Amino acid sequence: MSSKPEPQDALISTARAILKQTSDLSDKLAQNSIDAPTSLALGATSSLWTTHDDQISSIRSSILSLTQHLDRLLEGPHGFLHEYVSTNWEYGALYTLLEFSVLEKIPLDGSSVPATELAEQVNLPPQKLLRICRLVATAGILVESEEGRFSHTAFSETLVRDEGYRSFIRFQLFETRVASAHLADSLKEENPFWTGRPAFDYAWGMPMYTWHAQNPEKGARFAKAMESVSKNLDPGNGMIINYLTNLLASSTAPTQSPFLIEINGKTGSFSTHLATIFPSLTCLVQDPSPALIQKGQSSLPAALAPRISFSQRDLFAPRTHSYDDSGESERAVIILLRSVLWNLPDAEVVELLKSFMPMLDRKQGSRKRDMKILVSDLVSPAFGTFAPDVERERPFRRRDVTLMTMHNVQQRTAGEWGALIGEGVGGCEVSYTEKYSSHSCRGLWEITSRDAPTATGAR
Repeated sequence: MSSKPEPQDALISTARAILKQTSDLSDKLAQNSIDAPTSLALGATSSLWTTHDDQISSIRSSILSLTQHLDRLLEGPHGFLHEYVSTNWEYGALYTLLEFSVLEKIPLDGSSVPATELAEQVNLPPQKLLRICRLVATAGILVESEEGRFSHTAFSETLVRDEGYRSFIRFQLFETRVASAHLADSLKEENPFWTGRPAFDYAWGMPMYTWHAQNPEKGARFAKAMESVSKNLDPGNGMIINYLTNLLASSTAPTQSPFLIEINGKTGSFSTHLATIFPSLTCLVQDPSPALIQKGQSSLPAALAPRISFSQRDLFAPRTHSYDDSGESERAVIILLRSVLWNLPDAEVVELLKSFMPMLDRKQGSRKRDMKILVSDLVSPAFGTFAPDVERERPFRRRDVTLMTMHNVQQRTAGEWGALIGEGVGGCEVSYTEKYSSHSCRGLWEITSRDAPTATGAR
């Protein structure tokens, strides 16, 4: 009779797997001439933290998943759950430091400051601030190098130097935390996607954008937060830039001076960014808000004024063949819907896409104009995309619940998007690509008429 194998020590096997994956990561970093992190002290930096190489990201994600598993093995159910919910107090402490600009009062030269001195500068009780700083320091965001004295780490340095990212953290620590506490309340009555009320409404008594309009300081913070996310955590902007780069470099491109119409472009910050990158690009920014249009016009750099124009236009206003005024008939026209469709119900997505079809059929004499629709939007990964790496999956499922909580929006999978877009642009050619960052998945759809020139950038 064969003996039953001894159960494997999960602690040892997990630790060995971490060592193996970390060794593999170190080799991969060396192959790509990327320096591994040496510390998390003030001034520390590493390209590992910002690289988007797929292989490196996959190994890093695997290590993080293994370390989380090791934590759970060490803590057990009771300990893990206790830590899982107790971080709420750390979030409150960090938000307090950010709200009172405490971190900015600590020198960036590496020296430490007594909590009593910080308290005097920001007008807070010293004994309370001491305890708040100590809690934040246990997370490694600050260092209590001597009793009662605090100095920066690489984490707090980032929060001081990067205003946009600091705005994002503050938004997450305040608006989203309060809204998430009301998610259960929002589900205690019939509350379907799109037509129901988001949990944010239950928390604040009104939709998020209305609340931000009535609280302009928080609204300005939110705008900075979203701009920072687009630049640092969301691959969508990079995908559009790569698309345009490929389009301009392609020998099949009908022109080297495309005309881009950004739908619901707000203040035109993205079009301005594109015009800075591509000197031949001309842009028309459309938005229904006169205030945003005026702000965009007033903040537009003088050097870009000849190539960027603004037009107030309702999103669902009728479109005709003469809808755009893009100049020469030879010029390629790109209609950009960047993060426009995610919060629209299915029927409105189809309706909006159908409204652009006359433009794709537009004729210029005997030649069909090269006109494309480019859709960039959030995608919810399908089940099993990251299996068995559930830790890598977590940020994407968090995004699903975030959109549900803040906007009562159902984030769509690539398959759901494809069906909707196909219904809206029936008869057109549609090409699709997607890209992941550590926290976001973006889809990019290029839509052209079937007899249009071959697409170059979205395949």
